[in-house]
Amino acid sequence: MSRKIVYFAEVSENMRSYGEILIRELEHHGCIIKVAPHAIIDIEKAHEIIEHCDIAVHLLSDEDQIIDSIGRGYEEQQIIYSVQYSLSQKLLTSSSESGFDIFAWHPKSKSETIFVEEKIPLHLQKIQQLEEVELLRTNFEDFKYYLLKKIEAHATESVDEFYIKGNNNLSSYFIYDNVDKDIALEYAEYLRKRGIIVFTPLFNSDILEVRRAHNRSLIKFDIAIIFAKDASVNWVNTKIVDILKSPGLGREKPILGKAVVISEQKAKMLSMIRGFKIIPIEHDSHKDQIVEFLLKSER
Repeated sequence: MSRKIVYFAEVSENMRSYGEILIRELEHHGCIIKVAPHAIIDIEKAHEIIEHCDIAVHLLSDEDQIIDSIGRGYEEQQIIYSVQYSLSQKLLTSSSESGFDIFAWHPKSKSETIFVEEKIPLHLQKIQQLEEVELLRTNFEDFKYYLLKKIEAHATESVDEFYIKGNNNLSSYFIYDNVDKDIALEYAEYLRKRGIIVFTPLFNSDILEVRRAHNRSLIKFDIAIIFAKDASVNWVNTKIVDILKSPGLGREKPILGKAVVISEQKAKMLSMIRGFKIIPIEHDSHKDQIVEFLLKSER
């Protein structure tokens, strides 16, 4: 399968952190990203970018920035560019399908109140009526998972003799602190290339959404790995407690494995570590040990 090319529409400031995470995830899964230039308002220039893409992704905020005299907003305008390109492809192929998919996402946690009270922002009302756009109001992790499944980017991943098949769709929650983010993401990608479904923490300015995303992953995971290269012992202890308390969040399946990747010195200072496998980060073979742990946990 060829690599999917994704047109990623410009996002508002309060959606920027979501956009950065999603772009990184899509790239990790083999997608090529074409990001719309800031403040693009020329449809021809927009189509010059879009015509090389397979799908379009739009992240929508509660309030759209008005850009013209008829009250049209910036996010709405970008959606229109995608829709117009989709319609033009239908005309060229004389088909009901354009071969160009448009996905739009609006955070459910932020939008629930306005939808219940029927105070839906005008730009969302308009976008809801566009049959060419698949508008989703979910939590971020569910949207990310849905989008990746839709574009089937995982089919381009390479496999090797250590390929973890994940026949039962088992997933791991790879937990790390922001201080370890760069190296932890390399490890998460290392696992993804071996076929495992990996959840990673959400980091943005919305503390409540960060916690909600963390709790959702605690409910979903089959195997948990806490990664702590530079993170403090106290931070690791709090994550151990979170995992141990996860059944109280509504888990309906057993935890198949728990591990902590950490230095041997810090491991001696951990509390409530019983039942967790310690994988010393100093050892040259620690990556192989993580793979071996996942394989054994999956059986």
